[in-house]
Amino acid sequence: MEIDHIYICTENKAPAGDLLIEFGLREGSSNIHPGQGTANRRFYFHNLMLELLWVEDTEEVQNERTKPMRLFERCQLDSHVSSPFGIAFRPTVGNNETIPFPVWDYHPIYLPEFLKIQVADNTPLSEPMYFYLSFATRQDKVLDDNKEPMEHKVPLREVTNVKIHVNQDISLSNSANILNQLHEISIEKDKEHFIELEFDNGTLSQLKDFRPNLPLLFKW
Repeated sequence: MEIDHIYICTENKAPAGDLLIEFGLREGSSNIHPGQGTANRRFYFHNLMLELLWVEDTEEVQNERTKPMRLFERCQLDSHVSSPFGIAFRPTVGNNETIPFPVWDYHPIYLPEFLKIQVADNTPLSEPMYFYLSFATRQDKVLDDNKEPMEHKVPLREVTNVKIHVNQDISLSNSANILNQLHEISIEKDKEHFIELEFDNGTLSQLKDFRPNLPLLFKW
């Protein structure tokens, strides 16, 4: 199991995405999630996608199908309690693996009926949403016609480590403790919610902090 993408809840239309462009990233395609009430802007790297997510329709995001995802709560940006993040995982190529934590199945209407999003159960809102996409694959492995832009003005190729800071005093969930055993991700308690993405093992010893506009820090 490896990280497929990370979403960060943002303001409407994700104006913080312009900061990523000014920094030197090339923006990929965006989309709207019918029936779920959310939309996004997306930035791709060879092994991971960064998604800026916002609520497009407050009724849809709170409908019977979508409400258990708690996307509405995560996108209430005036709250310092709820984590604004979601971490999506995919199968590691060549590995015969099972999901290491209990999940429930979400069937959004924008996916074919035979596909599902498997969401970690019993995790607090102060931690990210952890979910599994059995059908996902690395962006640099998709067919050329469907490839998103992955080469940027700054030399960022692959995400080699993800550190998630969570604003909570209680013990981490069982899911977080399990994920902390993976080599590419760590989840730790802190006084604020933000994410550190390390690229290419940090060989250039460079850093860019997008706070306070975006709870995100790059190291490369």
